[in-house]
Amino acid sequence: MAATTEGLRERKKRQTRETIAQAAMQLFLARGFDEVTVADVARAADVSEKTVFNYFPAKEDLVLHGGEERRAVLIEAIRTRPAGTSIVEPFRAATLAFIDRVDHDPVESIVGVPRLVAQSRSLRDRLLLGWEQEAAALNPVIAAEAVAADGDLVPAVVARTLAWTHRLIFRAAFTRLLDGEDQRAVAADLREQAHRAYETLEEGLAGYGVKRS
Repeated sequence: MAATTEGLRERKKRQTRETIAQAAMQLFLARGFDEVTVADVARAADVSEKTVFNYFPAKEDLVLHGGEERRAVLIEAIRTRPAGTSIVEPFRAATLAFIDRVDHDPVESIVGVPRLVAQSRSLRDRLLLGWEQEAAALNPVIAAEAVAADGDLVPAVVARTLAWTHRLIFRAAFTRLLDGEDQRAVAADLREQAHRAYETLEEGLAGYGVKRS
């Protein structure tokens, strides 16, 4: 009974979080991020402002909340990759999965958040902070995989290089989609460029952090 109750409680929390996030995004897309208040979001989601802040500590989190989840998935993929797999592979897989979205998903689902970020300085500042937080989270994971010594800067260099490879392809995709390019053409071109980029990194890293059995 306790386990069932806990499951229902967690499901209710997830539903509330999704309701708030969806209401916020509808308002932001219609009026712009800076023109919408947390009170507006609370009214649209039929919850209190306190409830909004319980789920999203800052207004910017209503837009950028997916970053922590994606980071956790990437870290898990790094730690659980098969023996003999390079440190590059989880990043390559994440990039190719995103390019598949570019190929098939509605364009607005890809460009909606970047468009909001481009229009708001506070979102841009928060995104930059998120990138630094991502690098800080990836650094010890890659250091552990490479059995690096304390104070070794190479894991930090590798983490930022691989993260920015994905990020540059992501930015190229939404920039070109916003310019009106055909999404399938964009996906095909970026898939080829991603292949070349990651192959170059594979060669350059030369087995750095390869998963041992």
